[in-house]
Amino acid sequence: MRAREEREFTSFVREHGDDLLRFARRLIPDPGEAEDALQTALLRLTSHWPKDNPRAYVRTSISNLAKDRTRRRHLVAVPTDRTLSHAVDEVDSAGAVDAQVRLDSILIQLPVRQRITVVLRVLEDLSEADTAEALGCSAGTVKSNLSRGLDKVRLLLSDSLAATKDDS
Repeated sequence: MRAREEREFTSFVREHGDDLLRFARRLIPDPGEAEDALQTALLRLTSHWPKDNPRAYVRTSISNLAKDRTRRRHLVAVPTDRTLSHAVDEVDSAGAVDAQVRLDSILIQLPVRQRITVVLRVLEDLSEADTAEALGCSAGTVKSNLSRGLDKVRLLLSDSLAATKDDS
């Protein structure tokens, strides 16, 4: 990588690194593994720099790493409440933290392709075409994964709210 390309890459990481890490953490429940996935995706990007759309390239790489991770499910650590409570300690606003923890716990329960589709379409606001390209599937598959994923999110959210109401 030349000096000019290295400066461009560094600028890209400074500008988009936090958003890409947030994206990785939504797909991969373990914060350490999410950081590793981002680092791997960025490392892959260096060998293809400059790219027309480096953000899309990194998101696709992270999505693929998340899918690969679930193929080795028996080797995957499952986050505990302790992991989530540790994340809670790092953020200031209790209401925002509670909502984020609830969202993360719901996303974790989705099958990986539905989780990736929901994150890309809803949280990252990508178009169906861009999501399909990132996942390597058709727009119809994106629509069905999104529909099933959002149905499950609604069900899990209503169950979570009902449980919270019962505890009060």
